[in-house]
Formats: sequence, C-alpha cells, structure tokens
Amino acid sequence: MTIQRADNPPGSCDVLIVDDNAFLCDVMASFLAQRGLAVRTALGASSALALLEKMTPRVAVFDYHLPGTNGVQLAQAFRERALDLPIIMMSASAGGPEEATLKSLGVRLFVHKPVPLAALHQAILGLLRSKS
Repeated sequence: MTIQRADNPPGSCDVLIVDDNAFLCDVMASFLAQRGLAVRTALGASSALALLEKMTPRVAVFDYHLPGTNGVQLAQAFRERALDLPIIMMSASAGGPEEATLKSLGVRLFVHKPVPLAALHQAILGLLRSKS
C-alpha cells in the first residue's frame, strides 16, 4: 500500500511500516494517512529493502518477527545503507532484544502489539519533530 502525501517530494515519505500482516499494515497506514502522514508499507524485509532503492522514509515502524529475518536484522540493514532514521519496533511476544542493541540501531521505542493507533501516531509525530 502506498499513501503519498502531496507535499512530500517524490522518493520520500513520513513513515515506512514493515509487517508481514497485510491487514495490520493497512489499518495502521490508513489511520496515519487520515491524520496527514505520507505512509508506505512493506510486507517483509525484502520488500522494505527494495523500497529503499526508490524512497527514503523519515521514520520506520518494524515488526520484530518477520519471515526469514527479524526487526533487528532489518534495522542493521537500514544502518548499513547509512540510513539514520528513528525506528519503532513492535512485537506480539513478551521478550525482545537488549535495549542497548536496539538503541545502537536507531530503535527509539519498542512496543507490544496490539499497538494503540493513537499512541503510535503520537510517537511518530514526536520522532518527526525531533528530526526537524
């Protein structure tokens, strides 16, 4: 799904959401787009990395558990491409990676699913403001 805001230049977006659950991606993207954010979605790490060839997000939201990889590995791949963007990582499971590992990869927030959409929106706005 691509929801591109008119005032964003081509090749950019406010938020990239990466999750293997298409329904969840669509719900989050629609909610955020209705609140004025330009959103792109990817249903896995390979799709997200392919999108990076065409666009640069300002904030990323990753699921921790992705097919064939995980959110930490995806964050590392983003870092290897010299992308210094804030990341929100989400997981339905109780555990997660060490806080120091997350912080070193740009993960600013680790949240548990289901993520309240209004809280996600506010967190993204805060990260966008801090990047300005």
